[in-house]
Amino acid sequence: MRKAILRWLAVTLTLAIAAFCLGLGLGRVPLMRDWALEQGATPGGQTQNSIQTTLRPILTGLAGSQRHTGVVAIAQRLSPAVVSIGVTRLTGTREWDASSGDLLFPPYQLTMREHNIPYLGSGFIIDAEGHVLTNYHVVEDASTITVTLTDRRSFVGRLLDADRYLDIALLKLEDVGEAILPVIPLGDSDSIMIGETVLAVGNPYGPLIADPRPSVSVGVVSAVKRSFRRPQQDHIYQDMIQTDAAINPGNSGGPLINLDGEAIGINTFIFSRAGGSENVGFSIPINRARGVVAEILSHGRIRSIRLDFDFQDLTPFVVQFLGLQTEQGVLLTKREPGGPAERAGLELGDVIMAVDGREVIDANDLLDQFLTRTVGDQIVLHVRRQDQSLDLTYQIEEAEPE
Repeated sequence: MRKAILRWLAVTLTLAIAAFCLGLGLGRVPLMRDWALEQGATPGGQTQNSIQTTLRPILTGLAGSQRHTGVVAIAQRLSPAVVSIGVTRLTGTREWDASSGDLLFPPYQLTMREHNIPYLGSGFIIDAEGHVLTNYHVVEDASTITVTLTDRRSFVGRLLDADRYLDIALLKLEDVGEAILPVIPLGDSDSIMIGETVLAVGNPYGPLIADPRPSVSVGVVSAVKRSFRRPQQDHIYQDMIQTDAAINPGNSGGPLINLDGEAIGINTFIFSRAGGSENVGFSIPINRARGVVAEILSHGRIRSIRLDFDFQDLTPFVVQFLGLQTEQGVLLTKREPGGPAERAGLELGDVIMAVDGREVIDANDLLDQFLTRTVGDQIVLHVRRQDQSLDLTYQIEEAEPE
């Protein structure tokens, strides 16, 4: 009899606990809050806080954590492959040697100074062999390059080659040995969707923070195919990815990552009036970087392209003098015999109006279109010849060694 009573009590208690938990799962938590208020507790009082503390583990176990999102998972998994890049640069200054005493013709001496700049920019490891992608402007004029991982391992970075026009550089970590390196896979920047969520990872304000662990900012792809006329630094930025994920000085060279955990761009520069982030940042499409990487790994360098024709802007005088039927494009004025221009079918007097569907604004714009290509690329030139419109295929060839 006693055992039967105890068994009945155990079953009843189990059913009560199950009913209580089911009530929680159906959103019955406000009943607990009402019970707390009936006990004299205020809405923000100790009784309610105690109940929430008691219920939190139960709710987490029932519904699962809402904090560990896909963004968190990607940041945790890929951040170790984002590196900090420091450089040493030599600068020379002319200084007057006052000890000579010659006031009319004072001798000057050249003094070399070494500037060590740790955590200047960012980069990311793209394969197990230790190849690192970054911006050329991060390592430009560097005499030595140091690459630091998030776990504070440091390697000497050797510059394999760089495309100064595209602002892309490929480094190789030296003396890696059997070290296991984290890697970020490369995605497809041609499939980017405006509005998709992206992560900008890098080391902003690295010299001030002096910490190799990268920071993560989250935003969306705001626009694609943003192009800019060549600035004084001689870089050519075409078809850039625009994002509102915060990018700041020091982020240069870091990856722009999609929610598939792939690098789709190299964070490069921002629009800013005061030097800080204003949510208008730009990244080089990763497919363009793929071409640079393939060129360097296949040939050991970036081969110079051959440009076997000359061209000039279409001025109102030229248009009127030649009786051209268009004012847009550039005029072909010279063509080398036996070159790719002749094989493509270009003739003197042709007006090149577009390259691969992109409108040609002036002579500098056409030159930029060629400088962003690599040897072996085929491009389609849309040409106006008198009253004809032609599409001619031009294959980029390597320039003759000087």
